[in-house]
Amino acid sequence: MSGVNGGIDQHRDRLRVGMVVCSEYESDARVRRQAEALAARGDEVTVFALGGRGRPDEEIIDGVHVVHAPTSKYRGDSVRAYLSLYGGFTAHAAGWLARRPRSFDLVQAHSVPEAIIFAAAVQGILRVPLLLDVHDLSPQLFASKFAGHPLLPRLLNGSVRASFGFATEVLTVHEPYAETIRQMTSRPVSVVMNAPDDRYFQPRPFRPWDPAGEVVFGYHGLIAPRHGLSNVAEALSRLRAEVPGARLLVMGNGDGLAPLREDVTRLGLTDVVELPERSLPVPEVVGRLEGVHIGLVPSKLDPWTSAVLPTKLLEYATLGIPAISFRNPVIDSVFTAEEVMFADPATPDTLYEAMLAVVRDVEGARRRAAAASTVVEGIAWQRQKEVYLDLIDRMTSRRKPHVPRQRGALAADRE
Repeated sequence: MSGVNGGIDQHRDRLRVGMVVCSEYESDARVRRQAEALAARGDEVTVFALGGRGRPDEEIIDGVHVVHAPTSKYRGDSVRAYLSLYGGFTAHAAGWLARRPRSFDLVQAHSVPEAIIFAAAVQGILRVPLLLDVHDLSPQLFASKFAGHPLLPRLLNGSVRASFGFATEVLTVHEPYAETIRQMTSRPVSVVMNAPDDRYFQPRPFRPWDPAGEVVFGYHGLIAPRHGLSNVAEALSRLRAEVPGARLLVMGNGDGLAPLREDVTRLGLTDVVELPERSLPVPEVVGRLEGVHIGLVPSKLDPWTSAVLPTKLLEYATLGIPAISFRNPVIDSVFTAEEVMFADPATPDTLYEAMLAVVRDVEGARRRAAAASTVVEGIAWQRQKEVYLDLIDRMTSRRKPHVPRQRGALAADRE
């Protein structure tokens, strides 16, 4: 039985971990990796997440108990609607957790928003360890999404600092974010990178193409205006004069899908661009990527994208798919031009030039893909998972027999 401080009795065989995330669990790769890693070693994991069309109130997904809130994802550009979504979900999560005051040895809240940690107020009062996992920093994200509301990020800063202070510890996705967070809180801050889940993302043989034949470009993940897919459509329209077999496969969802669909129609690309009809779970995404020759990460630089390391870029590298990416200091700290073809910055013109260059130089693309695969070996999920599980065990005062690690096991994190 757990003590008031959330530590577990040494006679217990498993930890009980509760998670809350204002996202659709089924397609949130980071949350799934962590929850399923805990479940795989025998811990009991319950995730309170957004609901979705056709989803039951509760279900078991790969050993994880998922509870769906009576709230669905909002996609759009209304500040009020987003605040309503986050506030409503947090209220539902708070009520759900309050009815289970001693059901968990640890509660992990996934941002955004950081204030979702306050849903575990009852557990905090009872001294259950609270872990705040910062996927994205709200002030930067909202400055990107709502550029016409310059005061909003400043207003969020107070909420963010209070959230960090309420958490027992903070976890985030890379060291530059961690450095920013450390300037805002005295709480311990750890890093577990968004390494691809090796249950699904495994190296595959390089898939060459005939520059005079069909060449499939791919994009998967959030579809938002800042991610530059409209620029890709413009570049593809121009590229097809040189590469008639060029095609584009897009997987994901988001508020950029409707305008992208309009751009594809306007440019006469409906026969060569495949747009999603629904969000796909990770295994289906990996299956569809089997047909992709070249991966795209075409984001525009803004207050948010200037500090991200896109998971899809790591996933392309893991799979051995040559990638074309925008450039920022975080990406630059991990990959060089010997490993990724950069469109810097990613505009219709630079994307066209990069896409044409990669199509025409198949052997160069093969070399870059192989070099990128070597880079991501050093930040593989198996290594990140060790860090995550050790963090959970330390926070719950669970002690495991010491197993010596190989020298340099974590030294290859190149951030």
